[in-house]
This record gives sequence, C-alpha cells and structure tokens, in this order.
Amino acid sequence: REALAVTAQLCGPELERYGRCVAASPGSWRRDCHQLSLSVTECASNHPLVRRIRRDCSDSFGAFERCLRERPRSAAECGPHVSQFLLCAQNVTQSATPGDTATATPGATPRD
Repeated sequence: REALAVTAQLCGPELERYGRCVAASPGSWRRDCHQLSLSVTECASNHPLVRRIRRDCSDSFGAFERCLRERPRSAAECGPHVSQFLLCAQNVTQSATPGDTATATPGATPRD
C-alpha cells in the first residue's frame, strides 16, 4: 500500500491520465496509451522504493503484462495477476528499510 501511495503521490496525474486512456481504449490501449505509460514509468523510476518493487516483483508484473497482451479486450480477466503483483509489492514495502522510503535523489540510477 505504501508503494502504491508513494507512486500515486509522486505520479498521480500521470497515473490518472494513463488509467483514463486504458479505460477509454479497450481494444487499442497499448498503442493509444503507450506515451502515457512511458511517462508513468519515468516518473515512478525516480523513487527508490518503486525501483525496488520493480526489481523484486518483475516476474509477477511481467505475468500481468503478458495477460493484458493476450487479452486486450478483456483486461478484467487479468485480475489474479494484478493481485499477485500487489501482494509482492506489499511484501517489498513491508520489508523496506528507511532509506527506501526516503525521497529519491535527483539523478539517482537504479542498481539493477
């Protein structure tokens, strides 16, 4: 929850625009919303906790993305994949060190 709150706090406008685009374009969201997706990714990548979740939960997030690609017109069927990713993110957040939740340093790069 904290990681999602951090992402929403840091990238709320980007997330909102991306979510509206996906909802409005069920058959073509990948193409129509690609630039918005990149803006969310760029925004979120500047926070250490978000970077850690991306690293540690990449398998479950990848499964969610594959589900969306395979079912572009029925994204609701990907709910179990979202749940798995959110559980992973929650586990990462709960085990986060204080430095992970601090504000990211501009220019910092991920250690992946």
